Amino acid sequence: MDENSETARSIKILLVDDEVNITKSLRRLLSQVEEYEVLIGNSGDEGLVLIRENHDIGVIISDQRMPQMTGVEFLGEARQLVPDAIRILLTGYADIEASIAAINQGAVFRYLSKPWQDDELLSTIAEAAEHYHLISENKRLNALVAKQNAELQDWNSRLKQRVLDQTSQIRAKSDSLAEKNQQLRSSFGETIEALSGLIGMRNRKAPAHSRNTAELVAAMATAMGLSADDIRNYRSAALLHDIGKIGMADELLSQTMDQLDEAGLIEYQRHVVRGQTAIDPVLELRELGLLIRHHHENYDGSGFPDGLAKDEIPLGARLIAVADSFEHRLHRFAESEALSKALQTMKQEWGPRLDPNLKKPLSIAAEQVFSQLEFSAAVVKAMVGPNEITIGMQLMQDLYSGTDVLLLKKGTVFDAAGIESIKRCFMIDPFEAKIAVLVERPQD
Repeated sequence: MDENSETARSIKILLVDDEVNITKSLRRLLSQVEEYEVLIGNSGDEGLVLIRENHDIGVIISDQRMPQMTGVEFLGEARQLVPDAIRILLTGYADIEASIAAINQGAVFRYLSKPWQDDELLSTIAEAAEHYHLISENKRLNALVAKQNAELQDWNSRLKQRVLDQTSQIRAKSDSLAEKNQQLRSSFGETIEALSGLIGMRNRKAPAHSRNTAELVAAMATAMGLSADDIRNYRSAALLHDIGKIGMADELLSQTMDQLDEAGLIEYQRHVVRGQTAIDPVLELRELGLLIRHHHENYDGSGFPDGLAKDEIPLGARLIAVADSFEHRLHRFAESEALSKALQTMKQEWGPRLDPNLKKPLSIAAEQVFSQLEFSAAVVKAMVGPNEITIGMQLMQDLYSGTDVLLLKKGTVFDAAGIESIKRCFMIDPFEAKIAVLVERPQD
């Protein structure tokens, strides 16, 4: 038992980066953990040589931008050599396509932005090491189960109770592993959130569009009484519904569909198929890919790319179409009348383009998601710094990082976790030092 515990505490970590100062910095950071044995490769080729010499490497950390072989290419080959090793990609905010490729081709556990935060990097590596040990332990347990099943056939009369006890313990450990795997799947959802934020950076005119659409879709699905799984899937698809626009030219993104010429319209219509194609290699995202593909289908069959009509269009795609149309219309009107005006201008769309059965869920959801902040005698406006935020304060306008990543939506009420997140982001990506919030009016 002690031997197994010792094995679980130690792990080999491979660092691959063509910049020597980066690998030196990472080695110094990882030296804080004595259980880590660190190997260094200064190129993808060197990294592959080290992997062939060390088949027990548990965690691989690679930079994306390297000569001769990119991080995505290197991680893809590394996966063939040591499929159980946990792969982490170091990349910049600008490399969104590389991040998607890394998820698709290299099956990375996580990608981290440069420059990194030491605590976040150490925490991510610790999670990766734990996951690697869980995989190894699962293989060991499966082998043990097979061995014990064979022994049951030979010695059942003498060892039955003992074997049953051991099997019970193994099942308990397997349940624990299943729980850990569920946690890993939840981190996949966090990756979708991060990708949505990067998509928002590409859309300068409406950086919060994907998140607003996703919240509206979730609220509509909730109003319809759909299952928690459906609500989660539809919201995730809405977060990524414009992922196919990443490769589009700026001049196309700056125009509405009505303003595009024939060639521009053809190129624009490709984004739904391109979006599905981008995420299709990830098995867990294929269902979302279908919703992305069909969110521009029209209820009367006149949409694209496949001309589906009515119930042929997946429900999630119909929800995204309604939320997408409504969210775009909000920006045409003054804030005080945006809700009612946006709903009024959609009257002609119900039936020809949008599912008329979703009109009521939209009205309910729009009030919940986009209603105005309530001012009363009990609250007043205040401008506070990140370190002055307290629990219960309410955000008066969307809050963006210094590089235009949407952090929180207007109306958010701060809790302890939200305050800590804002403070951390202010250190990483500073934004304007004062934030508009509602606070309780001081007592006279």
